[in-house]
Amino acid sequence: MTFMSCIHLNTDFAMGGVTKALSLFDHPDLREFARSRVIPIDPRRVTAPRLDAEIVINHATPNWASLPFYFMLRLRHRRSYLVHIEHTYTASWEAAHVPDTGRFRAMLKLMYANFDQIVAVSKAQREWLLSTGVVPAAKIRVIHPWSGTRGLDKVSPLEIDPTQPLKIGAIGRFDEAKGFDTLIRSMGLLPRSKFELTLAGAGPDEDLFRALARGVPNVRFAGKVDDVARFYEQCDLIVVPSRREAFGLVAAEARMAGRAVLVSDCDGLPEQVLGCGIVDDCSRPGSLARAIEEAARADLARMGRKAQLSMAGAETSRVSAWLALFVQARRALGECQPDLDTGETLLAADC
Repeated sequence: MTFMSCIHLNTDFAMGGVTKALSLFDHPDLREFARSRVIPIDPRRVTAPRLDAEIVINHATPNWASLPFYFMLRLRHRRSYLVHIEHTYTASWEAAHVPDTGRFRAMLKLMYANFDQIVAVSKAQREWLLSTGVVPAAKIRVIHPWSGTRGLDKVSPLEIDPTQPLKIGAIGRFDEAKGFDTLIRSMGLLPRSKFELTLAGAGPDEDLFRALARGVPNVRFAGKVDDVARFYEQCDLIVVPSRREAFGLVAAEARMAGRAVLVSDCDGLPEQVLGCGIVDDCSRPGSLARAIEEAARADLARMGRKAQLSMAGAETSRVSAWLALFVQARRALGECQPDLDTGETLLAADC
């Protein structure tokens, strides 16, 4: 079988879900089908590069200023299969940032028209995109992101020590979207003897978060964490209080590590915690503090075990989903027989 060439276009290489998710394409099963490489781009330039690739996957966030770039990308790659992964836009993002939904959705419709396939990172995001009318159902599929196990599946099972404060963890980029400011304020409403929070990460709002934490003795900062498995192992509960979250890799990582999660009721987060966590109103310090107190009364160890079971086979399912998309791309490019529908079929075919 001849390898397909795949180029990923990206603008954001900071700590975060997009960068983590790129690691999936180094999986041996995907490399047996398509060889991937990443190219940094600046979509503000009108002239898109000429790329020697059968599949081009865009990870950058579109806007009006970038549309000429993507029009040119399509024109220069008529014989390539173009895929856009929507990492950013959600119903919550639109509600928070868009005063003119008609104009915003017109931009998305023009953008998505340049691509053969749109990948949503959660079911909620897909349903929202379909409801807006910016993309037809036949052109959009859901593939959850994956950041690798990184030892998370080897984390020791949770054992709650009732004589110690509940150890709460939160990790991610320090910016407004993550809701860490509300989490810090909520800790000020909870007794230090029963609850303590460790915040891991970095970002533009770090000074603000540290200022909010002054006088809140049950909050500490861990900085950037390289050993994520050890971080989760030291936590009893992971809180993801995001204001906007297309998927929420932190919630998936916590589940893999066997830790229960408390997440906000927005976008792709609720669909991750069925039976193995709590979905609640995390928008205000008072409501978040009450949700944390509710979580403390739950059987977190049992939730953690269910969480870990819920992630069994997650990597395989994501690899299979991308193999299926690659097969669709090859079929569309006329390089395979038309009856190949899945990655498994492709591997069994003499193609």
